[in-house]
Amino acid sequence: MRFVSVLCFIAVLCFIAGAAVANPNYSVPKNWYYQQHDVRATYPESEPNDTCGGDQQVTCGDIVSPAYLDAGNLDWYVFNGTANDVMNLWTGPVNQGDSCDTYIELYASDCATMLAYNDDYGSLYSRIDSFVAPYTGVYHLKVRGYGSSSSGPYEAHFECGTAPPPPPGDTCDTAANIPDCTAGALEGDTSTYNNNYDPGSGGCTSGYAEAGRDVVYYMDLAAGDRLDFTYTQLSADGSFYLVTDCSNVAGSCVIGADATVTGQPEHWTYTVQNGGRFYLILDSYGANTGGPWTLTYTITCVLPEACCFADGHCEMQYPADCRAMGGTPQGSGTNCDTAHCEVVASKPSTWGQIKSNYR
Repeated sequence: MRFVSVLCFIAVLCFIAGAAVANPNYSVPKNWYYQQHDVRATYPESEPNDTCGGDQQVTCGDIVSPAYLDAGNLDWYVFNGTANDVMNLWTGPVNQGDSCDTYIELYASDCATMLAYNDDYGSLYSRIDSFVAPYTGVYHLKVRGYGSSSSGPYEAHFECGTAPPPPPGDTCDTAANIPDCTAGALEGDTSTYNNNYDPGSGGCTSGYAEAGRDVVYYMDLAAGDRLDFTYTQLSADGSFYLVTDCSNVAGSCVIGADATVTGQPEHWTYTVQNGGRFYLILDSYGANTGGPWTLTYTITCVLPEACCFADGHCEMQYPADCRAMGGTPQGSGTNCDTAHCEVVASKPSTWGQIKSNYR
């Protein structure tokens, strides 16, 4: 930090306040809930703050301005967060025309576990957007230059807000439906969902436990239906799996995948063995991770076909149901208007019955 006289310092603060009001480039994201953090204080950077543990203390809602990065310098800030609060942390210009190529990193209380980072967010300045706090306690934000020669003025913003309630699909009870016999694409964001389901490391998802935030869809499927699904978690190591019992995810998983890493698609195909209700869970590997995702899918349905019974009558049934009822499926595309169902004579089961037929 460059030290100035008290009078100059006051003048700078007044100028910055006006510039901050005039700068519309750093707005609050949609669905933001300020609640207890709606009072914001602005004050300058206080050196020394170049080590984690020697951070400058700030509070959610504060703005540190002005701040300054010398070439090769680090600025550390420490603040308290509440589990499941959504954090917006960013750097921006103090005055119009300022330019400082910043890089920000968010660390856990141990000063070693990096939780999030950002280089550029629409400019040389940086922003960690909509980060969901995994625990209640201490967090550290490190501001550095992108390169060893990066320097200049900046201001640092610290916002923490209460996330809105998880939308439908947070649990199986509120899951949305993917209709049978359809194809399409879905997209969403699991950042504000909870970690409700985990199939464990028993093999459902390539032997990995899934501790991330998850969203659920349900499907009512018939035996023989074929599913072709591709899921991509854009900011986490994604996984997804299909179960029949949400109270026993590990024991009822029929197919799943976690074969790739962050940003790469996971894919599986599955032919339904026994019809019923299935729950599709979109998840991720890392604890409390999540973010934007996309899903493309095709559900190719087995169709009812003519089913002939021994007494000669015909019904339209799914092949598996036809066999279970003692009938004979006539093949895909057949119907009872054109099927020729013959009466099947019962065969005598004993020699005594055969003899009685000739008396």
